[in-house]
Amino acid sequence: MSEKGREILEEPIASEKEQVFLDEERFLRQVRWRSSLRTVLIALGVLVAGFAFLVISTRLILNAQQNRIDSFYPYLIRYSSPNTIAVRGPWHDVGWLGQQQEYILVRMVGNRPVYVGTSVVDYQIWGGEISWDPDHTFIRVGNQAGPSEEDREYLLPGVVPRLKFYHPSVPHEQIPRQFDQLTGIPAKNTVEMALSFNRLLTREEMEALLPPGVEPFWGAISAYSEEEIAKAPVRSHGLVGLPRGGLWDGDPRQYTEEKFPEQLRGLSKIPSHYSRTLKRTADYLQQNGILYYGLVVCGKPADLLKLQDNPAVSAAVLGAVAGQE
Repeated sequence: MSEKGREILEEPIASEKEQVFLDEERFLRQVRWRSSLRTVLIALGVLVAGFAFLVISTRLILNAQQNRIDSFYPYLIRYSSPNTIAVRGPWHDVGWLGQQQEYILVRMVGNRPVYVGTSVVDYQIWGGEISWDPDHTFIRVGNQAGPSEEDREYLLPGVVPRLKFYHPSVPHEQIPRQFDQLTGIPAKNTVEMALSFNRLLTREEMEALLPPGVEPFWGAISAYSEEEIAKAPVRSHGLVGLPRGGLWDGDPRQYTEEKFPEQLRGLSKIPSHYSRTLKRTADYLQQNGILYYGLVVCGKPADLLKLQDNPAVSAAVLGAVAGQE
């Protein structure tokens, strides 16, 4: 075979070898590129899934914390703020790991609600609730020359009179008796008033003091012994009270004295900063019974004035006034 013939026969073979070599390089590049792309996509998928899981789990935990707060805080307000009801309001995110729940506070003056203000509870995914005490933000209005028993304190931001009680075991320099201020109120209006007693009273003794037309709305309960108050008089300012309807047994839907310690003990089982105090109060009331040193009442001015000469009433603080409907 001639030289030219051999070249013709060998040429396709060389060309085929060259073609195979070029496809292998391209194939390897494609494999590496696809492998890198797959690795990046998997990493991105894991990152997105992890972020979504973190966001969803954070939201679920915050919702659980919100439900926990809502399961005890309105009752805490009801039992510690005189004649006050907490209605759940809006909530707000605070950063990424926290929320803020608002509660609208109202007081019932007769059958009329009166706006008090807003209580706020801050909490995080790990709990740690911090609440604003609605009874500690107030202004005092009175005689600029010095304190007087006629001075009045108003809660902010609702500018509603602050209800105060005076425990008989604690000596006070001045005890307000604001019955005189009732004479300037229209006769048909309904008035709220906080009464303090010169000794601890049972429910029956307290109800016997009330003239016709004066209704009980919230009773201040003594939750410390005289010895404990003598060692730390500030304890007498820690209010514990039975809300409206708790002073009689006629309506089974209302709270009663018999059920009250167990209700406090049930609230103490909900994890919170107040659990220990609630349990301690429940144990004290269970062992010592429920005695009252104060009472929020509502009535017409003329009916409330009938209490002025009652020797058992040591103090009287005027509350909110609701006009005639």
